[in-house]
Amino acid sequence: MDTTPFHPGEQQIQARAGEEHIARRNGQLIANRIPNGALKFVEKQPFVVAASLDSQQAMWVSLLAGQSGFLKAESPEVVQLNTDYLLSAKDDRFWANVSYHPVAGLLFIELSSRKRLKVNGRVTVSPNETSLTIRVQEAFPLCPRYIQRREVDVTTLAQPTDQVSLIGSQLTPELHDWIAGADTFFVGSAHDDDHLDVSHRGGKPGFVQVLDSQTLLIPDYNGNGMFNSMGNFSVNPRAGLLFVNFETGDSLQLTGHADVQFTESAADDPTGGTGRYWQFHLHNWARQSSLSGLNWTFLEYSPFNI
Repeated sequence: MDTTPFHPGEQQIQARAGEEHIARRNGQLIANRIPNGALKFVEKQPFVVAASLDSQQAMWVSLLAGQSGFLKAESPEVVQLNTDYLLSAKDDRFWANVSYHPVAGLLFIELSSRKRLKVNGRVTVSPNETSLTIRVQEAFPLCPRYIQRREVDVTTLAQPTDQVSLIGSQLTPELHDWIAGADTFFVGSAHDDDHLDVSHRGGKPGFVQVLDSQTLLIPDYNGNGMFNSMGNFSVNPRAGLLFVNFETGDSLQLTGHADVQFTESAADDPTGGTGRYWQFHLHNWARQSSLSGLNWTFLEYSPFNI
């Protein structure tokens, strides 16, 4: 009987990387419920990163923030998002997306301690649309590597107003510089429409290469061996990226597709010796001042940065 928690795309990448044994070990952490000890961790976070699909099946990643009471994990099987406490833009496309396609991938990440927890599941919107319930399909903790430490404080308790989004299909010089200087971003992917995932990516500023106005090149460093994102890309190339300007509170959402690349590895290459990359091909972007109610303080870079 096959009891692996990994789909064929993940297994293919794990085998190609020679990391099946690492995936097998870490896969034991994947459960259909949140660990009891992590319930309070979920509730104390001021934000969650979320992946969703729009009506055209394009992948988007959002950072949703709120004051105390926004996130609730009253049982290991259910997470709730209460929009009465929302501080990020209430017209973020996530809210419309889950009304159309009620599935989400969530990442609870505490940058100051480098702790993170994935929770993926199906979404139910309350009749008065003031809360979402995510019924957990998968939950598991992740390693702290490549996370830059930042403190985040909620600086306003005011309800957000709708913020105008700028949109486009090619990166402007300003957006090029933003991405080229980033030390952190988030990536959404899915192996099918019912199983969405969102992951963190971090490195030294410049670790994301902007090849042209529609193409990014991202190194794949050593990690937990599960290859959730690259495994998803191998069977379903749709991808969403989120960059946050931690100085201004602006968010930059990119949607497109990705392909996986294996090259000859070298200890001094940008991948840190894995030889693995993935290329992101931009279809559309959206920029919004969605996180003005938060203040981020940089503490230190990850000692694992390459």
